[in-house]
Amino acid sequence: MVEPEGRPQDFALALRRAVADSGLSLSAVHKRLLAHGNRVSLTTLSYWRSGDRLPAGAASLSAVEDLERMLGLDQGSLMDRIPPAARLGTLAAPSVPFDEERERRETEETFAALNAAPQLAIRDLSTHMTVFTRPDGTVHRTEFQCVIQVTRGIVTEIPLIDVAPEETDAMSEILDVVGGRLDRAYQHPGRLLSGIVIALDEPAAAGETFTLLFAEELPPGYPPRRSAWHATARRAKETVIRVIFPEGAEPDWCEEYVETESGEEYSGPAALRGRIAHAVRHGFGPGLLGLRWGTGTAR
Repeated sequence: MVEPEGRPQDFALALRRAVADSGLSLSAVHKRLLAHGNRVSLTTLSYWRSGDRLPAGAASLSAVEDLERMLGLDQGSLMDRIPPAARLGTLAAPSVPFDEERERRETEETFAALNAAPQLAIRDLSTHMTVFTRPDGTVHRTEFQCVIQVTRGIVTEIPLIDVAPEETDAMSEILDVVGGRLDRAYQHPGRLLSGIVIALDEPAAAGETFTLLFAEELPPGYPPRRSAWHATARRAKETVIRVIFPEGAEPDWCEEYVETESGEEYSGPAALRGRIAHAVRHGFGPGLLGLRWGTGTAR
């Protein structure tokens, strides 16, 4: 097993060997990375191979994972040779990923009521959401698969925020947690936002990553939701949202949208194939990525 506190040259040597064994030129490797959405420059790849630089930050780590798959390596063969300090890269300060003043204010108040830090010591590496809808097109259940990296100190819990489509007394229900347990929940008096805290099974230290799985179900009385979104306070390696519609209940339209500090930026029609719509982003954040759908004419 490779020790995570490897020397900088350990990664370079492993990469040189893997590229040579593959029979591919570095230029061919670069083109394949670009085709997969990993926009690492050829110069950067050359620096990695020579040992002049180490991969650092979310986008670079995404490329390293792609390199492992592309070159036929075991998972972690390259990643485990990158020291934790290098994996963190340069971190921007986290930003509350909502553009509405009320949502931003009530998010901060909800974090305070939960006695939880608003993503100050973590960042998303990968979030995959799979959303299941009812025959009327409203969201019933969302399953999350998250890989999270600790950016400083020791992390023992993760806070999450939900924003309802309209004011309500109903709260979403968190189920099937793997990697932790639901510890506490809070609904803001404004009845629009609510928050939960998941306590981790094991603490994680700076530079380490952990996986968290859970599901969210919307109970009777919760306002109808025909959208799915994920918000992140820092740049993430990968964000994937899938929405699965029942057979015969496919929407007439589905669109992808983005919200940032500068306001909502419409991104265009979503990828919709049969009963599944999806949105994918590499290196997205801070901000909110979402899908929304309906019948009749698009909004």
